[in-house]
Amino acid sequence: MRSLSLLAVLLSLTGCAQHWNAQSRQMCDGDHCFTVGALPSRWRQVQQEGLEIGFFDDLANAAIQGNSTCRDDVDLAPLSSLTSQLLLGYTARTIRSESLVPLDRREALHTIVDARLDGVPIVLDLYVTKRDNCIYDLSLAAPPLSYARAQADFTSFVTGFAGGRAL
Repeated sequence: MRSLSLLAVLLSLTGCAQHWNAQSRQMCDGDHCFTVGALPSRWRQVQQEGLEIGFFDDLANAAIQGNSTCRDDVDLAPLSSLTSQLLLGYTARTIRSESLVPLDRREALHTIVDARLDGVPIVLDLYVTKRDNCIYDLSLAAPPLSYARAQADFTSFVTGFAGGRAL
């Protein structure tokens, strides 16, 4: 199960280093920011690198991550290709659901996948969207037995998402 604590790293694309404001739940790089919804206190911050923030719940053995990567060619990549990049390294992938949903007044691809990481079963809940030359991905990784509990918290995290130019 140790590999699950590293999921914030494995699920992300990295961006440029800057800062996280825990009070406003906002990650900024000077030009671009994103905000996420609040998580219960049992979710402890385990990663802050570039435009990426990761949290871990020891009880659920689950990770939640928010990330932004900004570059000039963002509009060329379809959301399905960007989601596929997040699944690299996972095996035995079965898509539970995949749909286009609104997220911060943009289209996002929401994908839920049963997969394996190093042979360990895992559920991945992924949102990918684009705005202002940035890709935003929000991810939950949880063991199948604790996915439902972690998903409720992840829904709050996603519902509070806003991205774009410095807010």
